[in-house]
Amino acid sequence: MQTNSTSEIKDDLGGAMSVKFKTGSAFNEYCQKNIENYNPDRFEMLAIRFYYGKETIITLYAIDKSRLEGENYDHSKIPVKKFKLKTDFINEFLPFIEECNFTLTTGNYPLNDMEVINK
Repeated sequence: MQTNSTSEIKDDLGGAMSVKFKTGSAFNEYCQKNIENYNPDRFEMLAIRFYYGKETIITLYAIDKSRLEGENYDHSKIPVKKFKLKTDFINEFLPFIEECNFTLTTGNYPLNDMEVINK
């Protein structure tokens, strides 16, 4: 992960996160059973957003494959449906994960330029 060294983050940390699902994970089946109107024949998960602040909001964004087949959308964009999830989704999501990795940074220096000196 590399942050833009020209952006200055004052009192915040920013970064990226990766999640690797367990082999044979049935997460798509979970979505079909637990998210109203989620149909894996029509939707393909694209992103999950976690927001924590004044409230907790969890949103799953799924590509609407039926729209991709038509002409009724802006072809420079990806047509997605937004599914709002309950906060208990966090606990239900964890068993599907094999590993998770994220780094938060101030953005003041490129992470690729770090040299660990306390070896």
